[in-house]
Amino acid sequence: MDSRRDAILGYADEQHAYFIRLIENNTVLGNSYGLFCESPNSEAAESIMTTLFLKKSFWLNGSEFNDIVKGLNPIT
Repeated sequence: MDSRRDAILGYADEQHAYFIRLIENNTVLGNSYGLFCESPNSEAAESIMTTLFLKKSFWLNGSEFNDIVKGLNPIT
């Protein structure tokens, strides 16, 4: 049986971080992982979201968990 995957993207106000939360077979895997950004209206924020959208796409297409979270920080 194929695994079902999804990912949630978001912004954590208190941590000033954009994050991705990976889901497989209705189970959230690990923490949320992301990158910190003080200004959500900056060019850096746009680049971070582009990176996270790409990581979500790779996740949905079968990439390994460790490959997706590489370069991201755990967001708690």
